[in-house]
Amino acid sequence: MERVPEPELMEEKEQVISYDEADFSEGEVNLINQINQYLLKKNISLSEKDLIVDLGCGPGNISEKLAIKWPYTEVVGIDGSKEMILRAEYNNSISTNQKKLKNLRYICSDIKDIKSNNFLKKRISLLVSNSLIHHITNLEDFFNTIKSLSSNITVNFHKDLKRPLDEKSALELKAQCSTKYNEILTNDYYASLRASYTLKELKKFTLENDLSSLDVFEEGENYLIVYGNV
Repeated sequence: MERVPEPELMEEKEQVISYDEADFSEGEVNLINQINQYLLKKNISLSEKDLIVDLGCGPGNISEKLAIKWPYTEVVGIDGSKEMILRAEYNNSISTNQKKLKNLRYICSDIKDIKSNNFLKKRISLLVSNSLIHHITNLEDFFNTIKSLSSNITVNFHKDLKRPLDEKSALELKAQCSTKYNEILTNDYYASLRASYTLKELKKFTLENDLSSLDVFEEGENYLIVYGNV
């Protein structure tokens, strides 16, 4: 199936609300566990000197879980959508875990402008994204951003959807989604499937652009993970 790019930002209020109200907790907890296992494998521990950045943070679900998992670090969630950041800040303000989220803050910025705006005062120890890569029209923009944000201490961990082999498979996944989520979210999910990259595309890009230190692999049938040091 050919890739069909989608808008880079979720800025429609109905989209944001639908995304925020959906229950993705199982996948989010799984992602935090995967990151933790990777850090343990590499014998990396995070402390108050460390900065964690969640790129494309959306309404802050992953950012909050990162802040709770590593409470002594500084956690920054970044998204280019003002509506998403407003939602993330609202969620933070009403969270029952608010006392545990004092290490968390949000920034509204296009990811391609983060470095030039100098929002981040410390070197990033852990750079995370979840379902962001497929929103980026050109892979160069995503990888140039993580390169510019990374130093020799930065661990990258990025998870995203994998594009289905054909339209039939995409429609089957869309139908499965419709049994759990509303029409807005289901249509967004289908658009995201079509906009996603394949394992071959991501591997080819990393090999051709001096990024072979990053590992790319499939997780199950529907996801891709990019991790390592840049």
